[in-house]
Amino acid sequence: MEAGSIVYQRTRQRYALIEILIELGIAGWQAAARAAGTLEGMRREAQARRELSSLSDRSLRDIGLDRHQIDRLFD
Repeated sequence: MEAGSIVYQRTRQRYALIEILIELGIAGWQAAARAAGTLEGMRREAQARRELSSLSDRSLRDIGLDRHQIDRLFD
């Protein structure tokens, strides 16, 4: 093999490694974003559950709910 082709192969391998590392970084950020979205959804559900639980029985009946139905809304 001539020196030029060895350098070309090593350069190609380095670029391939860089591309793999970039893809892994992007995948990591996407996973983190999904996890953050999941946590935000859980936080919103917990807040809604607390707000519904704080309503009086009469207020719950006005919106068509009984107190025992609150937990079922979030299953």
